[in-house]
Amino acid sequence: MERNGIVACGAMAVVAWAVARGRLAAPLGVVAGGGVVAMSYLGIKDGIDGLVGATAGGERGRLNAAIRLVKFFTRYAILSAAAYVMMARLRLPPVAVFVGASSIVVAVMFEAFRRVGGPPEEPVKKYDV
Repeated sequence: MERNGIVACGAMAVVAWAVARGRLAAPLGVVAGGGVVAMSYLGIKDGIDGLVGATAGGERGRLNAAIRLVKFFTRYAILSAAAYVMMARLRLPPVAVFVGASSIVVAVMFEAFRRVGGPPEEPVKKYDV
């Protein structure tokens, strides 16, 4: 899914460049929005991995979960500051940033439609809890 998100964000940036008639603010906004959503996705993924590891890790797992929880909220504070800088200071178009942030939705839709026709290509990973 990560690869599909990158491809979707790149395709949306090319379309934004064409629609903006060669101006760079729109495609840069799309790429910036894609970067924000990628960091958010990685933060959520790391948080879930930490919670799953904490349930099986005992005391050490709880300490690790607490550290990951602090990292999770710190990432979101940094992401909010980055979004502010992108729109207020760099003056990137908010619609372009939103379109870039929507690239993960396009990637998930592509992945869902790709899997509808047949069995999954690789087995789904399950956590041992």
